[in-house]
Amino acid sequence: MLPLEQLHPLVVHFPIVFTLSLFVLDLYARLKNIPLDGRGAVANLSAGVALLAAIGATIAATLGDAALDIASAGGVAESITETHETLGSITASVIAAWGLVRAFVWYRKTALGNSMQWGIVLVELVIAVMIVVTAYYGGQLVYEFGVNIKIPGS
Repeated sequence: MLPLEQLHPLVVHFPIVFTLSLFVLDLYARLKNIPLDGRGAVANLSAGVALLAAIGATIAATLGDAALDIASAGGVAESITETHETLGSITASVIAAWGLVRAFVWYRKTALGNSMQWGIVLVELVIAVMIVVTAYYGGQLVYEFGVNIKIPGS
C-alpha cells in the first residue's frame, strides 16, 4: 500500500485531466454549434465529465489536506505549502460547485441560450487556468522543495 502522502499526487491528475478536457470539449462543441444543454450526446458527456472533475477534485483536496498534515509533521514550513494549499482549496471548491451546477442543469434539462453556453466555456476557461496555476505550485513543492519525497535508504 502506498503511503498516504503519496496518494494526493497520484489522484490529483484525474481532476486536472477532466477539467482541461471539459474546457476543450465544450469549446469544440460551441465552435461547431453543438448544444451544451438538453440530453444530446455532447451535453451528456460534458455534464458527466464535469461531475467526474468535481468528484476527483474533492477527493484530491481531501488527500491533499492529509499530505499537508504529514508534511507539516515532518518539519516542512507552512510558508512553503501555503500558496498551493490555498489555491488547491479554492480551485477544488470551484470545480466541485461547477460540477454540481452542470449536473443540475443537465438533470433539469434547462434550456440555455447561445450566450449562456458561451458563458459556460468562459467559466471553464477560468477554471482551467486556476487548475494549471494550482498544479504549478504543487509541482514546485515536489521538484523545488522535495515535500513528502522519500529517498530510498534514508
